[in-house]
Amino acid sequence: MQSEASGPQEAATSKRLVRAGLMGLSGGLLLGGLALLALGIYTRMVPVDCLDLSDVQCGFTRDASVSMGRFQTLMGAGLLALGIAGVLLLRQPKAPAPTPSSPG
Repeated sequence: MQSEASGPQEAATSKRLVRAGLMGLSGGLLLGGLALLALGIYTRMVPVDCLDLSDVQCGFTRDASVSMGRFQTLMGAGLLALGIAGVLLLRQPKAPAPTPSSPG
């Protein structure tokens, strides 16, 4: 197996392949962050079912649910931030605008 690309065409192809893989990873971070953020918000907003629980058990379950929802929300927001940063870092740079040559 060759460790280096033998020509400029292969180098460009391998660079595009790595970029596509990293964009896929960033997309996964975005989707996972969005799902975790939604789950955390849902966990914090939905009331705990305390029908068969005592007062102490219900209080513990409610506190655990709120804490877990807060943690999920924070981690989801963090994953979203990482995904957005990855997309911004990997986007194609714009080609510089050609400057008019001045006769001189």
